[in-house]
Amino acid sequence: MALPERLKNETRDLHARAERSGAMRLLLCGGLDRAQYCALLRALHAIYEGLEAALAQHAPHPLVSPVCLPGLARTERLVADLRTLHGESWQQDLAVPAAARRYARRLRLLARWQPPLLTAHAYVRYLGDLHGGQVLKRLVASTYALETGTGTSFYDFGDRDTTQALIRDFRQGLGEIGVRDLAIEAPLVREARHAFQAHCHLFEALAPAPA
Repeated sequence: MALPERLKNETRDLHARAERSGAMRLLLCGGLDRAQYCALLRALHAIYEGLEAALAQHAPHPLVSPVCLPGLARTERLVADLRTLHGESWQQDLAVPAAARRYARRLRLLARWQPPLLTAHAYVRYLGDLHGGQVLKRLVASTYALETGTGTSFYDFGDRDTTQALIRDFRQGLGEIGVRDLAIEAPLVREARHAFQAHCHLFEALAPAPA
């Protein structure tokens, strides 16, 4: 089984659990208010900032380079959405949740000691955003009554053809990594499962307390 299919099959349970966890479950059913959504974006910004810095640092690595694709970066797009939805003081006003700080710390450790495992986190984040981005873009715009294209930059990878090309190229990159080093597959699957578990913890932590 090629690495992309193995990752998908062996993380399917945790992927489904993450989508049903806390703040993500509420977002998908329109039950997350604007302030809570900004808190989610703030957490994702901390994660993407760490991930993209680490990927840039190790882009020449043969087990990282195949998934370092132009057009994937989300950090600045999250900044744009936070400025639109919260304001210029978003960094001062919105604290980074402890679960996001732990996630970012793990990314720093991987960047120092096990760079190839960063690919697992790229898989969890980017393919999820590429596949679900258009649905979430429409949902977020509707839930928060946003004008077209305003406050939803995070989900915008370009038109349909561009988005599909990124999905194809990312999956091909994962396949190439698996061919280059068969021994990396099992550690990548374990790390991807860890990443989904970390997302579950984050989404639960961001869910508003019951009234």
